[in-house]
Amino acid sequence: MSDHEADRQAIIELIHRNRIAIWTNDFDLWDTCFVHADYMTRWGWWRGGGTYLLRGWSTISARLRADHPPPILNYAHHTTIEDLSLQIRGDTAWATFFQQYPGHDFDDHVGPGRRQELRVFERHGGEWKIALLGVLDNDAGQVGIASLRLDVTGRILWQSFAGGEALEADDELLVRAGILHFRDRALDRRLREALAWAATVDSGYLPRNGARPLVVEAGEGLPTKIYWVIADSGMIQFSFAQQKLDERRLELAAAVYGLSPAQITLAALVAEGLTLPEIAERMGVTANTARTHLNRVFDKVGVRTQPALVRVLLMAVAPL
Repeated sequence: MSDHEADRQAIIELIHRNRIAIWTNDFDLWDTCFVHADYMTRWGWWRGGGTYLLRGWSTISARLRADHPPPILNYAHHTTIEDLSLQIRGDTAWATFFQQYPGHDFDDHVGPGRRQELRVFERHGGEWKIALLGVLDNDAGQVGIASLRLDVTGRILWQSFAGGEALEADDELLVRAGILHFRDRALDRRLREALAWAATVDSGYLPRNGARPLVVEAGEGLPTKIYWVIADSGMIQFSFAQQKLDERRLELAAAVYGLSPAQITLAALVAEGLTLPEIAERMGVTANTARTHLNRVFDKVGVRTQPALVRVLLMAVAPL
């Protein structure tokens, strides 16, 4: 075996060793993977925390030990390296590649399990070590979020577990020859327009992202459905209408509009599509009391219909 090939095999083994150490919580093995220096750097992006930059071995090591992922042996031992580009120059090397994980839903993470990775290596004492570790995650949101990954034609490339269930249960949507459609022709045209828009968002030198809503109005007493076509990191995501509001949106709505705990509970039940009698039963109050709560919520939020209330609450999102 040539020196170059030996270096290549050693670096690939190091990439695997680093991942195995993380997903088995073997911190002693993890220590052997890195340059223990102030310039050692870890940077990247994931949806749960946004963009991050950490520098210095002592800082990075301490943070991992204080807050680390749970052991997942499947991730440790059955993840593959794909599209590896590895350049070796003397005692320095750098690589870009994908790590394809065998699963994609755990804790607060959902995605196809394919992560873009960057490494810069240095040779110390005859052994290769990681000096810089970069990760661009493909997280699609929290577990339970119903989402699909589409191409520009609407062909489904991937779906979350919740996305598959939502697609099967949703009367507004259908799949023909693997391509997502709305049953309503006007909505389907808007979906095609949104997909064409999403395909062109990230076409410049600097990356861009964005989202477009697809609103399905309903009758009084029924929730307005809002679907989203999201352009992010060169990919197109379709997010299903979320009738149940998450706690973060409810907390923000309470802070913005001064809603009481009872009013927040009622607003969440309205968003789930319950009727006033059903809401009254769930809250343990009379229908008249439930209507009084609803009218007070209308007054505070500045709307007069339940669909309008749902739209306002869905927009309650913090800037970060």
